[in-house]
This record gives sequence, structure tokens and C-alpha cells, in this order.
Amino acid sequence: MTSAQQPKGRGRGRGTACATVAPPVPAITSVTDELPISSTPENTAPSPSSLADDTISATSQKSTTDTTKSTDTGFASTSSNVNQPTTTSSTVPRGRGRGGDPKRIDPPPDPFWTVTDLTQRQFSTNDRPIKPDQLGTLGQQIDVATNYFPVLHFPQKGLVYKYHILIRNRKNLDIHRDRRRIFYHSWLLAFCRQNPQVNKNKIVFDNQSTIFSFDEPLPGITENTPAQIIDGPNRSNRQEPHKVVVQRVGIPVDLALIRNLNELFDPSSLTNERIEDLQEVKQVLSVALHEHCSSQASFVFTRSFFTPSTDGHGCEWDLGLGKAAWRGFYSCLVFSKGKHQLLMNLDVKHSVFTKKQSFLDFVCEVMVQSPSGKAKHSRQRDVRMADGGDVLQWLDVRNRSYRNDAEFLLKHCKHLRVQSHNTNKPHDYEILDFGLPAYVQKFHWKSKRIEVTIEEYYKEEYEIVLKYPSLPTLEMRNGSFLPMEMVDVEPVRVKKVTDEQRATMCRVSTMKPLEYERAIKQIRADPKKQRFEGDPFVAAWQMNIDVKMVTVPARVLPMPEVVYSDIYRVRSDTTRKMGDWDVRGTTFYKPADFPQLWAMINLAEINEETCKDFYNDLRVVSQDRGIDCKPPEIYVEEPITKHDDCKFFLIILPDDKTRNTVVYNSTKKHCELERGFGVVTQMLRAVTVVGRHVRNPGKIDYSKFNNILLKINTKLNGINHVLEVPPIVERFFTRGHRIMYVGADLSHPAPGATTQPSVVAVVASADDIPNRYFKEVYQQFRPPQTRGESREHIVSLKQIM
Repeated sequence: MTSAQQPKGRGRGRGTACATVAPPVPAITSVTDELPISSTPENTAPSPSSLADDTISATSQKSTTDTTKSTDTGFASTSSNVNQPTTTSSTVPRGRGRGGDPKRIDPPPDPFWTVTDLTQRQFSTNDRPIKPDQLGTLGQQIDVATNYFPVLHFPQKGLVYKYHILIRNRKNLDIHRDRRRIFYHSWLLAFCRQNPQVNKNKIVFDNQSTIFSFDEPLPGITENTPAQIIDGPNRSNRQEPHKVVVQRVGIPVDLALIRNLNELFDPSSLTNERIEDLQEVKQVLSVALHEHCSSQASFVFTRSFFTPSTDGHGCEWDLGLGKAAWRGFYSCLVFSKGKHQLLMNLDVKHSVFTKKQSFLDFVCEVMVQSPSGKAKHSRQRDVRMADGGDVLQWLDVRNRSYRNDAEFLLKHCKHLRVQSHNTNKPHDYEILDFGLPAYVQKFHWKSKRIEVTIEEYYKEEYEIVLKYPSLPTLEMRNGSFLPMEMVDVEPVRVKKVTDEQRATMCRVSTMKPLEYERAIKQIRADPKKQRFEGDPFVAAWQMNIDVKMVTVPARVLPMPEVVYSDIYRVRSDTTRKMGDWDVRGTTFYKPADFPQLWAMINLAEINEETCKDFYNDLRVVSQDRGIDCKPPEIYVEEPITKHDDCKFFLIILPDDKTRNTVVYNSTKKHCELERGFGVVTQMLRAVTVVGRHVRNPGKIDYSKFNNILLKINTKLNGINHVLEVPPIVERFFTRGHRIMYVGADLSHPAPGATTQPSVVAVVASADDIPNRYFKEVYQQFRPPQTRGESREHIVSLKQIM
């Protein structure tokens, strides 16, 4: 059978438009158990954070020329040397095609240009038009400040000598990077005392294993220099001897390479050098710029630097459960082929750390979310800490709920680094497990050769009477037991956070442009961070960095016309303010009627009358937007698979947050994903259905229903509106051949989880309607040659596309 094909949505086939014959009047009923809901959410399910489907952005006008289907690949090909083609395929309604084969079986519309309209050179290349030398005239011209600072002066001659530093403890194991700078400073002080003629400001350390020396080699350091013994803190902050070996490695780095920077960026240059040859030069200069702030920062992660807040506010935010968000900064050098050859990129950086506080305060914060804490504070909001008396009761071994609460607390504090404060010098420990209460837990006191309890030991040895001997003791990795009240939590970077903490993290890290600029300038002016004017290392390495940001010219393009119909167009001169206009009484560009058979499924504790009121209001607004919203049908007892003619569900999610998440993920998986039921769904929160107009409860909340219909209309193969842009913009995007818009993003595992893969999500436009796209989700492992790089790296985009 030969038939014209409808445009496909999101790259997954849609069914043909349904007939508009009115169905019988339905009965609206609440159901809770009819949907086949899986108890385990799939990773491929949409995120339930907003518990509503994504808002569809404005769409552009689509082309309507024909295509010929390729039987070998399933993709469309075009040709102009044959007669007008027809398409032969099955048009079984599949509601977005998610229940069928994942590959596209129907051809998309013809592109704007056909093959013979292009030259061979245009067809074989995807190069964009070359950027003109002069700025265009369309729009309002402005200057934009960037977070780049020009490097006004840098060394263009001289040699930099490289040295490898190896630091091992008495077990002959490499020490953690957090303590390497401590031993480097100890070695440098001893080396400078032996060689007073050496300028120590010309010696820098990269916080890992490499030392650089500018202009002159380090006297007495060769490829075979023997090891030195230097006393320093071990993992528990106790002094012990360490073996430090510093030896010269590799060939010196010639800074004269940077003179040829302009030639390297010039494609017509005949130089044999490559831009990759300068990476080592950039690394050396970057280490020199960061030497001062590395010695001042509490935590250094590659090019990110963090220091706890000294005034208690401004760059630290409480996230709950004993964690806090810190604001640090990121700094690196980049090459440029513009006016300035070298730029310093400075940016704010946020990360999560444990809060520095007593362990008892940490326990009170964590126990709010424990089983007993949730039971007590179930009807209270914004409770940040549990009462100390309640914690004593919950963690009493004689309490019936002790086991569950103790397991919950151990989950949040196992492997946590703490510091004891019962001696003159604090010692660091790592929590491994819980022991018995202090008045019960015994150990062998070696000096007195007796068995004593923890409570007796502190009273006799330190003359300290424990206030809370009923609390369980902390068993450390070295086998010792310490009371909870005698240790403090030390800041350490956190790898995993909860969804609520991630949401708070996003909120505090989102900054307005002026606030963002102010924060960068504060970092640039802070003597302990990136104020280079008084930095002795920057001066010794002959560098000078501008205090002003680089500004670049830009333009604010005029607002495109938003076309709803021939009689209603939104222009910049007719809007009340930019991005705000009234759509009352205006139909969609291409309204899509509700299917002849669709279902409203109520999974919340909402009565039938409320559901009917919601439908009636939705129908009024849909008719105003040009959509025929027929009454829904509800299947109460029979499974979905027996009613394959129902292709749209409007689902009201449960009130319970946990069940809400399970329902959302499972329903999306079973209905919309590949090899599912092929049913389009629109999820609604119960508060959206129940909520009325804010100012006038008896009035329809037009804005709310309009936002819902914006999503539903596109899912039902409609078009909300199209854009008309100035001709010069349209010519740019249609030059040569149409452009496929591709979006790619990487979702990384938690910091430090090196064995877990990253998830690559790629979407690409299927036609001229931007809310329709192909999608692919891949897992990938970072290649060895790209580890340690800050940029995101997609391994096989060609395979994905």
C-alpha cells in the first residue's frame, strides 16, 4: 500500500493521526495497581527530579519535499535525476514507535537542498563558513567580559630543568599526594641551607612528582643522587622517617619554543614544530603560576584549589548530613592566536567536603535521617539536627531500634577521617566499625598489663570523665577504640551526595553574571589565591598578568518572530517585555487533537470530582489553543496490553515521594522506551491537579494548563509555533546544505570512582523541528592517554552517530 508519511517525532516513528469520532462518555476512576510497575528503576528512565516531562522549546519551520527510502540502511537518500518518488511502507500506529524496532523504518522529509544542487566540494565537506574579519551589523553591538586574563609578559628564552621526587614511608610505599608538598618543603629548606646561592623562587613543584628549576640546574642533583631521610607526618599525623629521592630526568624544556606561537597557529606556515610541542612549556609556566597558591590552599586537585572559609560564611554552605559545599577556584593557562598569545583562565569551582566539627555534632546531623529520626520528625520540615538526648536514646544498645540506627550511622561514617584531641598532639584515625559502649568495651593496657574499659582508661590516664559512656565507641583501622566525644571530624572531599544535596549544590553554585564577575575578581585580588603582583615565583619566572579581564565584541541579535498563525505573530515591538507575551485566544501553529481513545489514570489520593474538574479546565484551555480534547477513557481492571488502541496516558503521580519516583521511572520505561507499549505519556504531580489559581481560586489557571498543553501537543505530533529569523541568519544556516544539530553530554561517576564508566548521551535533530530528535545512550571508559585531562572526551562519536 502506498501512502504519504507523517513527520516522525524525536526520531522514533509516530502513528498516523487518529480519527475525530467522539468516543462514548467515560467513567473517571482512581486506580493504583493496574499499571505494570517495576520495583527497580532503570538507568535509562527519565529523571524524576521535576516529576514532569521536559518543556519543549520553540520549533522551527519544517520542509516538505519528498525522499526515497534506502532499503539497505533504512536512512533517507535524495536524488533529482528520477521522477517524483513515492514511499511504500507500513503505517501501523505505534504512538512514538517506542514499542517497535529502534531503527527508523520510515524516511524523513527531503532536506532543503538535494544532492545535485551541491558541488562535489560542498557535498564532501561539513566545514562551516569562515568567520569574517569584521563584526556584522545585525543586532545591538556590546562588549562582553570573559574570565580570561592576558599574560602581558612571559619568558621567551631559557631552559627549565626537570627533576623527579620520590617519597616513600618506612613500609617503602608511596605517600598520598595530600602530604607530598609537606615533604617537598622540608627537602627544599634543607637543600637551600646547603646551597644558599640557589634562588628558591625559581624552583617549583607540581604537587605530584615533578620539580622544575628555571635557568640553572640544581647543584649536586644528578640522575643517580642517593636518597635522603626526612622526618614527617604519617597517615595518622605521627612523625616518622621517610625516604626522599630527588633525581634529574629527561631533557631540559626550551622556552624559546614559545616565540613561534603565531607560526604554529598559521595554517600556511612551513614550520616543522607542532602545537603539541608547546604543551610541556605551558605545563611548566602553569606550575610556576600555581606554586604560591598551592602552598596556601588546604586541598589541591590538579588545577582546582580549595580553602575552608575563615569568616564562617561567603564560600561555604551547609548541605546537611555533616557535609558542606565549598567554593574554590580553577586556574589554567591557554594559548591564543589573537592579540595576546597566552591567557590565564580563572573560574570559580565548587565541591563537597565534610564539615569540620565535633563528631557528636556530626552524629546529630546524620541521625535526623535515621529510621528513628524520620519517625520522630516525619511531620516537621527543615530539621537540620537531632536532639542530643534523642541520639543518646537511639544509640543505646538496650534500645530496640539500636541495630537499625547504628547501621544507618555506620553507613555515613565508615572510612571517615577523624582527629583525636585528648593529647597534646592530635592524631588522625579512620573509622572502621562501632565497638561496645565505653563503659563495657575493654582493651589490654600494655604499660600496666591489665584489662580496663575505655571509660576507666580515660579517667585514670587523662583524668577525663566521659559524659556519654553509653554511646558506642569507634573502632579505628589500627584496632584502637575511641569515644565519640573525644574526636573531631576533619574536612575531606566527599565522593557521593544525595539528590537533595545535589540540588542544594546546584542552587549555591548558580550565580548571576555580576555576582560571577565579582567572585572572579575577588579571587584575582586575594593575596593567598591569584594576586600575582606580590607573588615572588611569578616575578622570578619573569611573568606579568593583567588585572583586567579580556573583553570581546559581541552582538545581541534581534528577537525572532514567533509565528502561531497568519494573524498572530509575536514581535519584539509588540511584547510587554522580552520573552513574555500573552497567548490567550491563540491556537497552536499545528494543534494536534487528543487521540480518539486516551486515558486519565489517577494514582494519587485525589477524588473523582477533582479529576473531573481538572479535565474540564484542561478541555477549556485546549479548545482555546485549537486542540480537540475528547473525554478520556479509564481502564480499571484490564491490562494495557489488551487495549493497544489507547496511545496516550495522562497520569497523576502518587503523593508519596518514594512511590512517586518508582511509578515515574517504571511507567516511562514500560510505555515510552524502545520495545515498550508504544504509549505516549504525560506525568502530572498531584499538587498540579489540585492547585487552583493563586489569586482567584474560582478562576482557571490558564498559565498552568497552557504549559501542560505545550508538552502534550508536541508529543501528539503537533507544532506549537515556528520561528522566522532575519534573512541573513537564515542564509547562514541554510548555506550549502541543512545542518544537523547535535547535542552531546557526559555524565561522570563520583570523584575517585575510576573504575566506573561515564555515560554519553547524544541527541541529533531529525528534521527542521528542533523538539524531534534521534537519541543514543552509550557507556564509555576514558582512554589511558586522556586520563588526567580536564576536558570531556567522547571516545567514538562516529560510532554513536
